[in-house]
Amino acid sequence: MGDKREIVETTVADAILRLMESYGIDTIFSIPGVHTVDFYKSLPERRIRHVTPRHEQGGAFMAYGYAFATGRPAACMLITGPGVLNAATGIAEAYSDSIPVFVIATNNLRGEIGVGRGALHETKSQSAVQEQIAAFTHSLLEPSNIEEVFHRAMSSMEVSRPRPALIEVPRDLLSSKVAVPGEQALQLYRPGPHPDVISRVSSMLMGAKRPIMIVGGGARSANREVLALAEQLGIPVVTTNTGKGILPETHPLSLGSSLPFPPMHRAIEDADVVLAVGTELSETDLLYTCKSYRINGALIRIDIDPRQLTMNYLPRIAMLSDAKVALQAIVEGCGDADANQREIAQRRVADIRSAVGKDSGWSAESHKHKPILRAIAAALDPNAVICADSTQLAYTGNHFFPSKEPGTWLFPNGYGTLGSALPAAIGAKIGCPDRQVVAIVGDGSFLYTIEELTSAVENEVSLPIILWNNRAYGEIRDAMIASDIPTVGVDLYTPDFQMIAMGFGCHAVQIESLEQLSRELKEAFKRNRPTLLQIDNDAAMFSGAGVT
Repeated sequence: MGDKREIVETTVADAILRLMESYGIDTIFSIPGVHTVDFYKSLPERRIRHVTPRHEQGGAFMAYGYAFATGRPAACMLITGPGVLNAATGIAEAYSDSIPVFVIATNNLRGEIGVGRGALHETKSQSAVQEQIAAFTHSLLEPSNIEEVFHRAMSSMEVSRPRPALIEVPRDLLSSKVAVPGEQALQLYRPGPHPDVISRVSSMLMGAKRPIMIVGGGARSANREVLALAEQLGIPVVTTNTGKGILPETHPLSLGSSLPFPPMHRAIEDADVVLAVGTELSETDLLYTCKSYRINGALIRIDIDPRQLTMNYLPRIAMLSDAKVALQAIVEGCGDADANQREIAQRRVADIRSAVGKDSGWSAESHKHKPILRAIAAALDPNAVICADSTQLAYTGNHFFPSKEPGTWLFPNGYGTLGSALPAAIGAKIGCPDRQVVAIVGDGSFLYTIEELTSAVENEVSLPIILWNNRAYGEIRDAMIASDIPTVGVDLYTPDFQMIAMGFGCHAVQIESLEQLSRELKEAFKRNRPTLLQIDNDAAMFSGAGVT
């Protein structure tokens, strides 16, 4: 680049689009509105795809799913006021789950902001809302600052914990003239560990008799390094829900995503060294049983977020670093464990997994969920992306589904919102058209974003949607019953979902057997539109001896 970059004079709106192009942002999810029309003047000239959701929350979740599946941010563009507030839940979920989403939000005229004259879409303090849901926010007040602000937004997602970055632009600045360089993407690198710390950590791991790794979503890009270290030293690996598949759950050293279960707790409490990588070690990892564990051994934490290094559990060593760089250095700093130690570790893993499988902590209906999840797993490619909603089938899937690759199981684990799965799956499929993508929804959560079936049909998205129908907010109902609370408001009227789906232009099928589910899943991938596969929790296939 140097000082010889071509200077382009354009509008602020077009400058933002050009800057997006330079960083490889190739998709915008947005509903055109009176306060964003300036962006559409030059959008046809840019190499950016525009996708129209049917609700701004859907647009935010599409960008969320796109970023999860591709590893790079998409853009969500929002009108002033209601557009921002409608999308806030999706942006907040991306913040909670460490997913990079780039958000452009317009605001009223500079002279109207904070005055309270009753301007169209006026919010008392839109900026105050945005501060709560994004890691980086900036209200642009001077057109010439746009290049610097954009680079800061991108660096916040690239170099630190990947969370949403939001730039707010008053609408009277969108058509203002500004000069920006033609090519201006920056080379951004994440921090690495200090050599002395690597030496100390390597010695601790080499000397450990009963080590365990707890791996979270912050290590999704370090799957090869996790595998190398686990095999080199014979270290069992348990993941959080966001880390599912970082070590294939069929690997002999994988404990899967079994953190909520007491047999796993006993193993962690018995470990003399615990290496936690890219994880908050938070409450949301344990929600299936709501039981917590202690860490009695020496805890080593590796995280890109300095605030997480001492959160929830106090470590012996805290290392601020990119997970991939740190683990690669640890692998190079450690020798090989002897074969006997690796065999002992594999036997430990087999024993723990067996105990988890027999544990009483599985939900009362998990015997219905597990065969469904097995059938889904058997029908999918290893790199297929599953976007799951807050529904009982997915709650069991978080800990039972055998993920084989990282970044293939997306669940709203942190914020725990309803309605994310359908739009997230649409975004994932748009970002990865050559990969299989599946949505798992519940009858309650499906209605939150069902209108996005229109967007899926419009964009010819091949998407099986597995609907678990228990005619209730089932998890809340069961919790009420367990606590002797009257079940008010949780038993629901259920519409004819198949007729609704067909009205949107989708294909729809009632599933009556596992064989039919496998067959229909394969057929669904051949269609250029969504397919609704409805499974009722009281179907005949679950009666009598049941499905195993």
